[in-house]
Amino acid sequence: MTSKEKINSAALKVFLQKGYDATSISDVVTECKITKGGIYHHFKNKEELFIEAIDYLFDRFEELEKSMYSGSTNLKQILQLYFGSLSDISEVLGEMTGSENIDVKNFYMLMTNAFMKFPQIREKHGKLHLKNQEILVELIRAAQREGVIKNNIDCETLAFMINALAEGTMIYHIMTDNIDLKEKGEKIFQNLWKGISTEII
Repeated sequence: MTSKEKINSAALKVFLQKGYDATSISDVVTECKITKGGIYHHFKNKEELFIEAIDYLFDRFEELEKSMYSGSTNLKQILQLYFGSLSDISEVLGEMTGSENIDVKNFYMLMTNAFMKFPQIREKHGKLHLKNQEILVELIRAAQREGVIKNNIDCETLAFMINALAEGTMIYHIMTDNIDLKEKGEKIFQNLWKGISTEII
């Protein structure tokens, strides 16, 4: 890991724990044990550090999505993995920041704040979201050609619904502590698959 990656990892951890507004460069210095000069060598201010830390996070999520899609072309398996991964976000954040105390609720609150404060972050997320949706559309079309799912389903709308179900579940999770994401992800997958599949269940 380069010194810049170490700073990004430490900064991400502090931003997730304290939020953007309450975090200072000094907090990041304390966390990553690099001098202020070392941080300013790579980043001109807190805003730039935050944007790059979020880019670092997006890059990791993009890698995970690529590995999920490259591992299988089976739509059923991919959807099961996709909804099953809802409960893995805090684990991924923990790996990236070297901390086991990252609350996934903090992640969604931080991202909401990031989208409001920084249009370039919202734009990058939008592009990644669109790329993800295009991949899903192609997988859905292939499943229709193979007779695995119903032909009367609009592929673009279904891809949108899949992403909306996943993100909506995570947002609802922020508002309540009564959701077991692993169990809920599996149930959402099962219900969705029953609705779109040609399998006799």
